[in-house]
Amino acid sequence: MIRRRTTGAVAVWMTAVVSALSACSGIAVEAKPESDVNAAVQKHADAIAALAGKALENPKMLAGPCSDPFGRDSDEVYSVQGVYNLAPPDTGTQLDVLSRVRTDWKDKGYTVTDDRTVAADQGVLSGETRDGYNLDIETASPDGFAVIINSPCFERP
Repeated sequence: MIRRRTTGAVAVWMTAVVSALSACSGIAVEAKPESDVNAAVQKHADAIAALAGKALENPKMLAGPCSDPFGRDSDEVYSVQGVYNLAPPDTGTQLDVLSRVRTDWKDKGYTVTDDRTVAADQGVLSGETRDGYNLDIETASPDGFAVIINSPCFERP
């Protein structure tokens, strides 16, 4: 009886380990061209800019390797990060902009992962889309916003 429970527990543990490794190491990671991932990152950034009523400034997009659980990078598996600036709102406060973005994300079914007011009219809002993109908008110093979008890992086709 004890042996059967131990075998079952080991099987469950091994299934979890294999699932975790495959999610990070490129095994069973969706293949997608970098141009498609860049377009998705840009689309998420554009949506935030539209809610802020401002154009994105200083865009920087960079693809990089994804690391497996052991810290090894792979040239075949990559993610894309987009970094942008937004000017402060012409009317209202920066916290009003974060509130509009938060409402939009919740309406879309995104998970809000960080939502903090850090000082007067300064805050951080982070979330994850249903398809694994991590979105972040935070107030910058002295004013305006930094917008950072990170894609999930994809395999190069």
